[in-house]
Amino acid sequence: MKTILLVDDEYSIVEVLTQLLEEEGYSVASAANGQEALELASASVPDLVITDQMMPIMSGSELFLALEKRPSLAKVPVILITSAPMAAPRDLRWADFIVKPFEFDELARVIHRVLRDTKPRATRAT
Repeated sequence: MKTILLVDDEYSIVEVLTQLLEEEGYSVASAANGQEALELASASVPDLVITDQMMPIMSGSELFLALEKRPSLAKVPVILITSAPMAAPRDLRWADFIVKPFEFDELARVIHRVLRDTKPRATRAT
């Protein structure tokens, strides 16, 4: 089971996305800011990080740069989600970039593409 580290200071977003991602078959760890996420990722390397840009203590961009400096975390793909796309640096090598508000199906497709998984359950034919 692949692990996703979800980083957002809005508890309601973390709660909803965690539930939806777990339904997709992922293990989810969460952090309320970049510093907390860096500590969690250092203790247990995730398969993917999904982070908000604007957070207290350490922004999504600062987290991305901190991950890149650590050899064990440098290759972990990072998806940025933000409500302020103009404020987010696009020169970083994000795995992808999603603007809030977004549909979960959009996020699921991006995750599956980045992780090279099979089609998301939400879009599978039954």
